[in-house]
Amino acid sequence: MHLINCILQGLLTGVILSLMLGTVFFSLIKNSLHSGYKTGIFIASGVILCDIIFIALAILSTEFAEFLKNNQNTISLLGGLVLLIMGISMFLNAKPKPDVGKTFQSSSKNVLYFIGSGFLLNVLNPVNFFSWLAISSLLKVKLNYQINDQVIYFTACLFSIFVVEIAIAYFASLLKKWMTDKVVQRINQISGLVFAGVGIKLMLSF
Repeated sequence: MHLINCILQGLLTGVILSLMLGTVFFSLIKNSLHSGYKTGIFIASGVILCDIIFIALAILSTEFAEFLKNNQNTISLLGGLVLLIMGISMFLNAKPKPDVGKTFQSSSKNVLYFIGSGFLLNVLNPVNFFSWLAISSLLKVKLNYQINDQVIYFTACLFSIFVVEIAIAYFASLLKKWMTDKVVQRINQISGLVFAGVGIKLMLSF
């Protein structure tokens, strides 16, 4: 029964985290509209890779957690600045190009680019790490989860995040045939504003 609870709680947490309207959510929609749902799979893979590192550090490395806490202002400032620049660039270049999205060649260069994009979007926002750190602390202190319980919980959590993000990418790609250039431009502009907004919020939080 305890095992089932760990899995169900992990799955539910993953779904909630996936549906938060942050930079990853809008990046999945934007890139799936542009280049097909496969890009969403690669972006989600980058996100999961980053989350695995964050979770491992949250569980095992108290020294790294202390380092991030002590340097949270600097990390937030730098991460926010990068997201702000990305957001402004996306907003200014929102108009879709005629050939974008017609073909997506799954070359190693493209795959690594989208995986790296997902990883970068996750790692640039220190809030993501502190979310995992808070969840890990809650599991240890409030729920008395041992290391094995935490591994099961976080595995279920990452699984549901991956599945939900792929679903978001897939359903976004299905809408492509109804997307006019004007609608895609608006989506790109909204995505840019979200990136810039998150960046500004991070910069003002230090």
